[in-house]
Amino acid sequence: MGDEGEPAPAPVEEPAAEEPAPAEEPAPAEEPKEESKPAASSSCSGECPCDMICKPFQESEFFGKAKEIFLWKDLMISLAVFCAVNVFFILLICYDFTVVGLICWISLFALLAALCFDIMHVIAYFKGEDSKSQLADKNFAVPGEYIDGFFSLVAGVVKAFLGVCVNAILIRSVPFSIGMIFGFLFIIYLAAKMGLCAMVYVAILFCFIWFRLYQDHQAKIDELFQKLKDFINQQIQQLKEKMNKPKAQ
Repeated sequence: MGDEGEPAPAPVEEPAAEEPAPAEEPAPAEEPKEESKPAASSSCSGECPCDMICKPFQESEFFGKAKEIFLWKDLMISLAVFCAVNVFFILLICYDFTVVGLICWISLFALLAALCFDIMHVIAYFKGEDSKSQLADKNFAVPGEYIDGFFSLVAGVVKAFLGVCVNAILIRSVPFSIGMIFGFLFIIYLAAKMGLCAMVYVAILFCFIWFRLYQDHQAKIDELFQKLKDFINQQIQQLKEKMNKPKAQ
C-alpha cells in the first residue's frame, strides 16, 4: 500500500550507440619539390643586343611583307625580285654605277619603251592630229607606304646599332664589350674590302637563303645555336675560375 503512492522511477535511457568515425583518408603524399636550379649564366646583361637589333625588324610592317618574298611563298614574285636585286647590285658593284645614276638609266629605258609602244600618238602630235594616248589613262602611283616603311626600318636599325655600340662602350656587360672589339674589327674589315653596297647585297642574299632554311630546319638550328651558346658560357665560366683560383689560395 505504501509503495503505491511513490512515483515510478524514470526509465534509464541507454546511451546511443556511437557511430563509427569515418576512416581518415590518407594525406596525399607531398610531391617532391624541384630544387631551383641557378639560371644559366648569359653573356648578355640588361637589354640583349641581339633583341635590340631584331626589334626594328619585328615591328616593321614593311619587313613583314618583304619576309614573304624571302620565304619564297610566291615563287614567281620571289624569283623576279631575286633577279632584279642581283642585276641592280651587280651594276652598282662591278660597273661603277651610282644609285641615282642607275635609277635614271632605268627610267630612261622605260621612257624609250613607252614612246615606242605609243609611237602613233607621238607621230600624231607632231602632225597636229588628235590621237588618244594608250598609256595616259593608266593609273600608277609610287607605293608611298613601302618607301616610308623602308626608311623607317633603316632608321630603326641604325638607332638599334648605335644603342648596341653605346652599351658596349659603357661596359654594361664585360663579355659583350670584349666580344664587340672583334665585332668592330670585323665590320671595319668588311667595310674596307667590300663597301656599303656590297655589304647590303650580301645581307639581302643572306635573307633569301636564311629565312627559308630556318623555316625548314628550325629545331636543328635552334639546337645548334643553344649548344654554341652553352659552349661560350662554359668557356667564360672556366676563365673566371682560372682567374679567381690564385686569389682563393
